[in-house]
Amino acid sequence: MKHWMNILSKYYQRIVNSIAFYPTIIALAFMVFSIFVMRIEFNDLVIELKSNIERVLVHDSNNARLILGTIVGSLISLMVFSFSMVMIVLNRATSTLSPRVIPGLISDKFHQIVLGFYLGSIIYSLILIVNIDAPGVDFSVPSLGIFVSMILAIVCMGLFVYFIHSISQKIQVDFILNDIYKLTKKELTDVDHDNAKIELPDTSEWITCLAKDSGYLKKIDGPGLTEFCKKHEFRLNVKVSIGSFVVKEYPFIEISKELDEEVIDQLSSYFTLYTEERVSDHYLFGFKQISEIAVKALSPGINDPGTAVKAIDLLSDLLTKLMEVDEQNYIPNSEDEPLVFVRPVPFKDVMFQIIVPIREYGKKDVSVLVRLLDCIKHMIYSDIHRKRFTSLLISYVDNFLTCSEEYIDNELDKESINDRLREINECLGKEEQFQLL
Repeated sequence: MKHWMNILSKYYQRIVNSIAFYPTIIALAFMVFSIFVMRIEFNDLVIELKSNIERVLVHDSNNARLILGTIVGSLISLMVFSFSMVMIVLNRATSTLSPRVIPGLISDKFHQIVLGFYLGSIIYSLILIVNIDAPGVDFSVPSLGIFVSMILAIVCMGLFVYFIHSISQKIQVDFILNDIYKLTKKELTDVDHDNAKIELPDTSEWITCLAKDSGYLKKIDGPGLTEFCKKHEFRLNVKVSIGSFVVKEYPFIEISKELDEEVIDQLSSYFTLYTEERVSDHYLFGFKQISEIAVKALSPGINDPGTAVKAIDLLSDLLTKLMEVDEQNYIPNSEDEPLVFVRPVPFKDVMFQIIVPIREYGKKDVSVLVRLLDCIKHMIYSDIHRKRFTSLLISYVDNFLTCSEEYIDNELDKESINDRLREINECLGKEEQFQLL
């Protein structure tokens, strides 16, 4: 039963994250609402209410069709324009930022709700038009329903104004960067800190199972997987980190004993793999998106070093926080038994994935190099007591200077870089010192 629940959960997540999910639900709700309104037209309480608002009700069928037709035409125009604005935002994000930010923009719930409200109001009004002077009904004009339709039209216009305001923000690179930064920081905050690690058992005799599908490893159902391992009396080692891309038939997991094919097939349901990279799935995707925005900003076609500098500043804070994260290398069950071993994301791998591309494409820009040195300086200061990553950070400073040395020939540029090197040397104390240019 648990196996099928996991499978259904995967499909549910894909449906919920679809851009059409909320509009469809809201449209169906409006359809039901329209039927409900027409059914209560001759309810005693509704008749009394209608008598109190007689001046704003429509009783003539021609006027009713004119009003509803105007509302439908106007709302269709609003919906088409709103969809066009969404497409413009997505196109701009793809061309100037990174294609990886698209899933986050598409999944914006407010935009989906607004589009769903437009679509629902159109369907509601169309159903009312069909029922004007319709045979087999007790009324010629659904006056209450038309009144409600006018209210919905006014609400839609208000939503449109706010929609334009929201889109104007979404199209700004600073807003997108800040949004990704906040989501990534939240994901980092949710990771358990300073957890104890245990020694990985000898897995040389364990059986290797291949991946049954390709995609990014987004999530492991820890509670379900540990209980599954306990039930079948085996231990499991996940050979890849969460956030890593897995190719079909790649050595994916190791199990401590031989299992039936049916049991092995059930194991796959506890792992979520798909190709989209959402920040809400894992903090690594947030790092990659900010880094790609910085790289895109440094391209000759865009040439926006200011955006790259801001991206580096945000990465500096996130990397400093990541240095404090010490993830467990196993998933405990209710009895804290080490049945499922996992591979935490190595800090050096994160550094390589996000810093090296910025260094490579920004090595000719002194402002970028200076900001990268500031980023390393902040991390050194943060690690000054623990000294877990000092040697790694020193190697990156050497790498920056080696790659950029041939492009630095201006004395003012050298002075700016040397100022950062002095600060780094002060922090390192008696440890390795960097030579000034």
